[in-house]
Amino acid sequence: MEIIKKPYATVTGDRDTRTVTLRWTDYTPSADYRETLTVARDAVKKYSFIHWLADLRNMTAILQADEKWTVEEWFPSLAEAGLKRMAILTSRDFFNQMSVDRIMQDAAPVIGFQVAYFDDEPKARTWLMEEELLAELMA
Repeated sequence: MEIIKKPYATVTGDRDTRTVTLRWTDYTPSADYRETLTVARDAVKKYSFIHWLADLRNMTAILQADEKWTVEEWFPSLAEAGLKRMAILTSRDFFNQMSVDRIMQDAAPVIGFQVAYFDDEPKARTWLMEEELLAELMA
């Protein structure tokens, strides 16, 4: 299901796999960056999604004020929403990579879910579903 579609990002959800996917496609102004992350986080709560695929491959720099907001406000609220795993497809942009590294390092104490980094989407999706597949096999 499509949750939000903007020129700089698309958020979709899959109720069967309980996955929200956020694809960044370009530079995103501050207000739009925050709105997109907030809408995606709210979808995690509303639809009980437990997996997050963050496709940052085409994302560029994140403003320092948005890095701070992401660490101090957004990640704590996402952690409370029930997420279990986040797979990140890393950006091709060096400045975005540095921003994401800082965000993830600073947010580590409040992130209550597993995070892994990938450059291949099928591998990322497989990793997201591993826990559920193992549980099914053990049942």
